[in-house]
Amino acid sequence: MNNVGIIAEYNPFHNGHLYHLQETKKLGQADHVVVIMSGNFTQRGEPALYDKWTRAEMAVRNGVDLVIELPFVFACNNAEYFAMGAVRILNGLGCISHLSFGSESGELEGLLKVADLLAEEEPEFKEALMMFLGQGLSYPRARYEALKKLEGEEVAALIRDPNNILAVEYLKQWILTASQMKPIVVKRKGRSYHDESIDDALSSATAIRRKLEENRDIDHILHVVPEATTDTMRNAESEPVTDSEDLFTMLVYKILTTSNEELAEILSAGEGLENKLKKAVIKSKNLNELIASVLSKRYTETRIKRLLLHTLISLRKDDFFRNLENPHLYARVLAFSGLGAKLLRHIKRQECNSIPIITNLNKEVPLGDPLWEFLRYDVLASDIYNLAYNKEIYRRSDYVCKPYCEDRNP
Repeated sequence: MNNVGIIAEYNPFHNGHLYHLQETKKLGQADHVVVIMSGNFTQRGEPALYDKWTRAEMAVRNGVDLVIELPFVFACNNAEYFAMGAVRILNGLGCISHLSFGSESGELEGLLKVADLLAEEEPEFKEALMMFLGQGLSYPRARYEALKKLEGEEVAALIRDPNNILAVEYLKQWILTASQMKPIVVKRKGRSYHDESIDDALSSATAIRRKLEENRDIDHILHVVPEATTDTMRNAESEPVTDSEDLFTMLVYKILTTSNEELAEILSAGEGLENKLKKAVIKSKNLNELIASVLSKRYTETRIKRLLLHTLISLRKDDFFRNLENPHLYARVLAFSGLGAKLLRHIKRQECNSIPIITNLNKEVPLGDPLWEFLRYDVLASDIYNLAYNKEIYRRSDYVCKPYCEDRNP
């Protein structure tokens, strides 16, 4: 049985995602497609356009069989940890035969070469990396320059584009975990990740979100998303989230009531970044001003956004890295089709999974269970998202919402 895994955000599910899904099914001769999807906040440290339950429904209605949440501690993190959490969960299901991902290059051999170099971390690479970091470059830029110095421009260029970067990180984790999954690479089609033009049917998620920011009328994006996506959007319980400003008041309060010493212990903080944040929050009138005040050559906008979310949710370095040594991982089900239900029953019968599968938070995870080490951040992230954008917590909370189920059979 071919069960193919995909790691995604689907923010929102668009025509490019549909193309990738269809190619994945073809190339992997897939019996089932399982997606590990970020929750209410994305890898770039931003609130998702729609909450995780709505986006999971979009995925299933577009042809995915099972959607599992990527825990917040991995989902809102750099590419390495984003990939680490997702690949480990797919491994933990014990039945995923293939791992499919998109990339700008579309060439598995080159991506594997870079992944192998990064997984090995030879002394020469570490030395070059530290040299460029010492020059004040951000980590992504320093890593690119280190690869360029040691392997040349052609190899380094493979970690310049966002999908290639993630592809390399997936493959690095695939190597480090000795995963049995077979990698499938699908060459990205259409506009680039950062392109904001919405003229093309394969426009980027960035362009779609910008268009909705300008005008929330869904009719403006009908040509760039599948019908199932627009149907889900029209029936969603809340409006699309198009900026982070509703988090600003909560962030100001949190930063003002947290000492510099405590801020320094927050994941993504360090090297005096917490001091800059403390000074900037007093003068900033909105979130964009706060981010701009802390921005520098070393600290990218994405890192600052993640730092703000980590601060809001009190994700500390020691808690994250302590649990990373022996992580209590889990597969939290957000949505499934009829085929997905059959796959869940298969996993249960065969007992092939090495991590627990959660479909009901109230019944399956008692208080005191070690799973709460990471799971508590998922619940808190949902509460904060709901408070900021739905103005109440209960109705869409993790204790109330149930996985979406679509009775779709071949």
